[in-house]
This record gives sequence, C-alpha cells and structure tokens, in this order.
Amino acid sequence: MNYKYPLADEKLRSLLMLCLATLLFSCMSQTPHYNYADGNANQYFVTAFSLQYVPVKPEESSTGMYSGGEPAEIQLTQKQFNDLRQLFEKAISATSSHITDRVKMSGQVTRTTTSDTVMIILQPNAPEQIALESALKGLLGK
Repeated sequence: MNYKYPLADEKLRSLLMLCLATLLFSCMSQTPHYNYADGNANQYFVTAFSLQYVPVKPEESSTGMYSGGEPAEIQLTQKQFNDLRQLFEKAISATSSHITDRVKMSGQVTRTTTSDTVMIILQPNAPEQIALESALKGLLGK
C-alpha cells in the first residue's frame, strides 16, 4: 500500500496504542485485590490473575508446632476470579457474620482498591467463611 501521509499514520497508530494502554491500565487498577487470613493465620492473596497461598510455619504458629503446609500459587481464569470475588463481596456484605476482634479460628478479609481498603473479620464457622475457605482450598487442590 502506498500512503500519502505515512508519518500521520504512524502518529495515529502511536496515539491509538497509548490510548489503549491507558484504558487497559485504568480498568486493571479498578479491580480489587483480596487477602484472606484463615483461622490458623494462613494467608491467601487473590488478584484478577492469580491465587497465592502463604502458609503459617511452625515457628510462626501460636503452638510452635502447627504448619499450614507448602506454599502454592496458581493462575486464575476470569471466571474463577469472578466466582471468588462474589464470595469475598458476600462476606464483606454479611454484617451479621462480622465480629470486631480477631479470635482463634475467625477469618479476616481485606479488599484493596485504588480508592480504599476494607477489612472485616468473620466469626468462626460463619457460612461465608466456610464457603470462602472451601472455594480457596478447592482451587488449590487442598
């Protein structure tokens, strides 16, 4: 193809790529990140793309003997992330299952976005805690 204004096409292409990159970054930064600490203080970190499990080591446990096992990380599909996101949001909304202080076997949910951070504590054996832990462990094959 023979273009009459090749520099204009290059500038337009560069501008378009810059706009697309900006849009993509803006959309990604609005996606929340979640952290869940289970009743034994094992940590689960969830982003739109991955689930990371960071277990408690015996030297970090209250008994000095408990181990949460081996660390793990998996990639998440869009559907898996959306399913987890729904469970996290349900837990955050379920105020009747919230308690004010962290106690043994309670679960702590933290949601972080570009505009705020929300942290709640789920009472031990709350339905939302059970559903969330089941989903997280299921994805990790535990």
